[in-house]
Amino acid sequence: MSNESMKSLAAMQALMLRDLEEASDEQIRAELAEDGLDSDLVAREVAESLDSVVAEFMRNRVAATKAVKKATVSPIEAIRPSIQKIKEIVQRAFEVEPNLASAYRNGTKQSDDDWISTYDDLILLGKVDPQDHVD
Repeated sequence: MSNESMKSLAAMQALMLRDLEEASDEQIRAELAEDGLDSDLVAREVAESLDSVVAEFMRNRVAATKAVKKATVSPIEAIRPSIQKIKEIVQRAFEVEPNLASAYRNGTKQSDDDWISTYDDLILLGKVDPQDHVD
């Protein structure tokens, strides 16, 4: 597509958006009815489309954040205490900080990997100092 065509397309999109912004709800419903469209169905489809776009954006943002964290945070495996000590530290952190919360994926019993992940997250959040808990 040529540069001129892209400019024309952008100008048409801007005009259409301005027309849409200036139109009342009643006018939009009337135009949809003229075209034989159900306004409730169109609204539902637009909402679902927006939900999908927002969800995709959020997934991409989380993935990017994880990638940045992984690339910039030094591994803390070498300074982790025993699993039993990790469980005590995590439980104490949640008792001391009532605003902390955690969700469990499969049931209510956490695996050792879940405990370690929660411990690592608490370190990243600054809620636990790993230097205080080295075995």
